[in-house]
Amino acid sequence: MSHATQAVRTTGRGLRRRRAIVEAAADLFARRGYPAVGMDDIGAAAGVTGPAIYRHFESKASVLAAVIDGIIDAVDRPGPAAGSADGPPAEPAITLAEHIARYASAVAERRELMAVFVREVHHLPDEQAQQLRHRQRDLVARWRVLLAQVHPDWPAEQVRTAVHAVFGMLNAVGTFASPLDDEDLADQLTALASHALALPRRR
Repeated sequence: MSHATQAVRTTGRGLRRRRAIVEAAADLFARRGYPAVGMDDIGAAAGVTGPAIYRHFESKASVLAAVIDGIIDAVDRPGPAAGSADGPPAEPAITLAEHIARYASAVAERRELMAVFVREVHHLPDEQAQQLRHRQRDLVARWRVLLAQVHPDWPAEQVRTAVHAVFGMLNAVGTFASPLDDEDLADQLTALASHALALPRRR
């Protein structure tokens, strides 16, 4: 990454333009597929002409990486702190249920982006793919720790299998068209995931 590129990215105008590029690319990747979209297409859709797009991104693969980073940021965004500073921490079941609800809501609101995630992730360069795997492993590990606390009698492999199965179901939103609106789809996904993980019903 050149110093000039880094400088453009960190200015207010540069950050706004970068967001516009990422949003335009996500839409194009979802509608046409990654291989069929060129940097000129992305630039035109974002209102960035000619080589100016390369001031923000060095390649189409780096744009895809930014799109996928945005998806991970959305599904793993922090929620309200569980419990309070003066009180006991929230029960693992409550914390895990909150994680599930936030993840389900994020994917339901980003169905086209999830399609990009599912279909195009293999186009990531090795470095970005490794970073993505690290973030995914970290997220899965946190859910596994919580689920093991909820079900201390479950064997480790049962915990692992259950968490991976739930992630597979949630991410599958990008593979089919649902007539449900975002809120109803999120509610159904949350209920299915909670049932699969045998979480106690919240009062």
